[in-house]
Amino acid sequence: MIGVRMLCVAIVVVQATPAIAQLAPGVSSSELAFQASQLAQRLDVPSTGTARLGSLSAISGDLILEGNTDPDVGSRAPEAASQPLVYPPVIQPLVLNPTIQLRGRIEAEATFAAQSASSQATIGDLQNGYGFRRVRLGAQGTIEDSASWVSEVELAGGNVRLRDVFVGLDAIPGVQQLRIGHFREPYSLEGMTSSNFITFLERAPTNVISPARNTGVCGFWWSEDERILFTLGSFRDGTDSNGQSTGDGDNWAFTTRLTGLPVYEPDETDFRLVHLGGALSQRVPPNGVINFTPRTGSNILTVEDNPGSPFLPSLNVPADSYQLYNLQAASVRGPLSVQAEWLATSVQQSDAGLIFVHGMYVSGSYFLTGEHRSYNRTRGSFDRVNVLRPVVREGKTEDSGIGAIELAARFAYFDLNSPNLPLNANGDPVGTQLYQLTFGVNWYLNTSTRVMFDYTAGMPDKVGFDPTVAHIFGVRTAIFW
Repeated sequence: MIGVRMLCVAIVVVQATPAIAQLAPGVSSSELAFQASQLAQRLDVPSTGTARLGSLSAISGDLILEGNTDPDVGSRAPEAASQPLVYPPVIQPLVLNPTIQLRGRIEAEATFAAQSASSQATIGDLQNGYGFRRVRLGAQGTIEDSASWVSEVELAGGNVRLRDVFVGLDAIPGVQQLRIGHFREPYSLEGMTSSNFITFLERAPTNVISPARNTGVCGFWWSEDERILFTLGSFRDGTDSNGQSTGDGDNWAFTTRLTGLPVYEPDETDFRLVHLGGALSQRVPPNGVINFTPRTGSNILTVEDNPGSPFLPSLNVPADSYQLYNLQAASVRGPLSVQAEWLATSVQQSDAGLIFVHGMYVSGSYFLTGEHRSYNRTRGSFDRVNVLRPVVREGKTEDSGIGAIELAARFAYFDLNSPNLPLNANGDPVGTQLYQLTFGVNWYLNTSTRVMFDYTAGMPDKVGFDPTVAHIFGVRTAIFW
């Protein structure tokens, strides 16, 4: 063992000899022999066999020649060598584990229209529809509490279109979440409630003046008890279904919403809440044109993200800017739920006077089986219904049952009859007042599957035509995860 140590020392010293000669050209061979002896002692190796080679001491990371002309070096070297080396602390990285969860929905639907001849003359011949209202597939996840994300596409209709695709920065000081991407602008209560959880097949006709999904950035703030929610965002108005908004236009929208829960008692046996809120949006339309009640064709089964009402005319309005206003309220007490909103828009036309149109709805629902509507406090909207006794195969569990049964009704009014509205392409006035009644029955087989039955009576009163009625019947089977 001693021989091996001697060999290692000899190799080190031989390799270092050229450096020693350059650093201390005046050191004699006897002095080198003395340094080799000192090095051998520190390594517990006898000095024989190394005296003629000399040594090099490594003290505190520096080369110190103990035969150097500095008289202090030799005296300091033994003391320094006896001190332990101090290394900087090793910083261990904080590993944040990502999560991923699949999400999606399938909505198979059939809709039927019944019209009189006068109804067809007023609003056109509405066509029955059979197929898919929505087919969405995607995923969502988190990077612990630092960030979150959603990526979802729409497949209904045969074309791939973006729906919610965004990144949420969840750890930035001063804001609970900063959301960036393509998502629904926080505005109305009905609009913020997912189609998985809305009470009827379609939202109220006033939804046509509620902004849908656009590309933008939005901040979310909520109180510690999550009973006050405030959002403020900037969006590109008129973003296409691919999430793109190109060009140098100033078609920006600034949207804000404030909601609160003056009453919130989450006791499952006696769930209660009162939701109050309002929203405001200042907007510049893309290409200087606003399209009221946009709708593709006369098929009452549409795959559009924010479809217009089949009972209202489509109208293009040249405009420099416009504003959206919203007031919203809802109350839940056990199985009973009531919800209402007022929505309005004020349009500054490019070459004509001011346009002001508005509408409202009020709806109510009741669960015959004792469930209640749930609520998402950080979104300010209604959420998934927890079914008490879901439908399962017979004999699987004692907690199974018939699922949940919900009865619902809604009245809506929309006044699209401003005196400054432009004429349509045929030069005819388009002003319309719409009264609409909807009745529904929803059967929840479990918390993620439901069958919906709706009947809607649309009563448009259009300028130049007699009031008329159109009837629509619809059934939808939906599953969501």
